[in-house]
Amino acid sequence: MDQKIVEELGFIHTIGYESIEEGEDIGKLKVTVSFPIAETLEQQTNTTVVDTPRESMLFLNQKTDKYLVLGQVRSILIGEKLAEKGVWDLIDTFYRDPVLRPTVKLSIVKGSPQQMLSKDYPNYQMVDTVIEELLTKEARLNTIPEMDIHKFAKDYLDDAIDPIAPIILQSEDGIMSEGIGLFRDDQLITSLPEIKSRVFFLLTGEFKEGKLLIKINKEENVLFSFLKNKRSIKVELNNNEDIDVNLSIDLKGFLLEYQGEKDINDENQMAKMEGDIQEYLENEIHEILEIMKEHQIDNLGLGKYIKRKMDYQAWKNLDWPKSIDRVNINPTVTVTIIDTGLVK
Repeated sequence: MDQKIVEELGFIHTIGYESIEEGEDIGKLKVTVSFPIAETLEQQTNTTVVDTPRESMLFLNQKTDKYLVLGQVRSILIGEKLAEKGVWDLIDTFYRDPVLRPTVKLSIVKGSPQQMLSKDYPNYQMVDTVIEELLTKEARLNTIPEMDIHKFAKDYLDDAIDPIAPIILQSEDGIMSEGIGLFRDDQLITSLPEIKSRVFFLLTGEFKEGKLLIKINKEENVLFSFLKNKRSIKVELNNNEDIDVNLSIDLKGFLLEYQGEKDINDENQMAKMEGDIQEYLENEIHEILEIMKEHQIDNLGLGKYIKRKMDYQAWKNLDWPKSIDRVNINPTVTVTIIDTGLVK
């Protein structure tokens, strides 16, 4: 009796949520779903306005001849304005749903998810597939985090780290990544652009390999490829009010491209370039840490290392991450250029 015919189903691939900021529906939720049409290379997009996420399925089903199902959802897009208000109620709804996989990708849209999913792109046939592949590819290149609802929920419920999420936007020709969104609890607080996002991954220890464009000065640009990244964090706890966090990063890699006046075959000049890259990265790291201290957030999870050094009551009294601006965080970077190319 529980018969379902594939041609009659609408397997939702992408769901977009955004808050309505003006008009008679101000304060309500705009929900957009995208699903492929069976046996075609086309997709259908429907939108509705509701008070709660769950009731959206009732109204969306009324707008199509398909019976919409959630078992194939791959991406959840959340509008930037909605993310600033808080996303936990929305994510919790999905997290508790046994039909949905916990590996559903989560990302923040700079703009309107409805416009992103509804626009006709000259180079895309299936925009929801493009979004999924973009998130996978950019995460592999360490430009944005590979974030799903399980990972976000895990970081949200942990009192020693704040969540992050990738940010994507709609451009004139397509869809592109725009860096990392930094959260406090479940609210989007600020963001890091793409270059700082790559440096951010060095701090998390998740940067296995990838490329980084380094602008040493106006005349010198380096494209550096990392083969190995080793990160260590040591906490010195003199008392509960005097905390030092020593963050060290050891990078090894090779030059893919260099524009400047240094002779890349000269060992002394290569040693100088290693020092220049180290100084550049340390400055970038200091700027990221200042952003976290300014907004009282800890998206790197430094609190996990501090928490291990304290008893339960001392940790609670610390009131992390509001106290992050009182912590002395000392980053040091060591760069080793192991290769400059095949030709000398």
